[in-house]
Amino acid sequence: MHDRILVLGASGLVGGQVLQLLLRHGHDAVGASRRQCGEAWVRFDLLDPATHAPALAGVGAVMLLSRPGDTQAHVHAAPFIEAMVAAGVRRVVDLSALGAELRPDFSTRRVERLVEDSGFDWTHIRPNFFAQMLARPPLSTEIARERTLRLPLEAAKVAYVDASDVAAVIFRALTDPELAGRAITISGPEALDHEEIARCLSSALGETVRYVAISEAAARDLLASRGFPAPQIERVLEFYARCRQGFCATPDTQTARLLGRPLGTFDAVIAANLPAWQETAA
Repeated sequence: MHDRILVLGASGLVGGQVLQLLLRHGHDAVGASRRQCGEAWVRFDLLDPATHAPALAGVGAVMLLSRPGDTQAHVHAAPFIEAMVAAGVRRVVDLSALGAELRPDFSTRRVERLVEDSGFDWTHIRPNFFAQMLARPPLSTEIARERTLRLPLEAAKVAYVDASDVAAVIFRALTDPELAGRAITISGPEALDHEEIARCLSSALGETVRYVAISEAAARDLLASRGFPAPQIERVLEFYARCRQGFCATPDTQTARLLGRPLGTFDAVIAANLPAWQETAA
């Protein structure tokens, strides 16, 4: 029988929640990891084909995550997708990116096409920016130490999404055959500019957090000073440019209906992550 569910990225923000949801609801599920070990984990390295077949033993469904932000994600994913076909995997839910369908050359869209062309029952999950990115370095460090948020976003609005909502949709897609053959875009329930976001942070922290709109050139220098390699800097700046164009500003109107509950608000995410902006400053 091929009933096991394999979760790639299970040590990360979304995949970890997906794995816990599956286990909590009694599914035979394991996380894929190069480092974790134990009953709920199997050794796996996307870049090491020798780990693919052992990790796929008895697996019928996979949450696929393939090096997000990497321009060669499709190249790295291809051998594993071939291994899934050989192992008899039936169901694949891939964590993609907002607007992947609009860019045929986008590496994440190429991963989607590989999945579609391999004969799986597939679902693409295309989230907006995670609200939790503000609670992780380097942005959390800047907010905690300097009480500033420097971004090249001008007055652009972003409908940041709660990663927990993304995990809930992936869980549903892995366990509900009715979602097969669908691409699901997920954003947050509200679009905020970064002046509004700074005010939300200020209110929660009881201290003033300032949004500082910077130029793209200044952002490039800032990212370089934080140790980002040049190719990654250019990818990040491309995402920021799309935000300035309004690409990430549309609030979600569908996912709450799919989940049968309201989506997480930005204020709720802030409340759940307050230590990220307090402990770093100590």
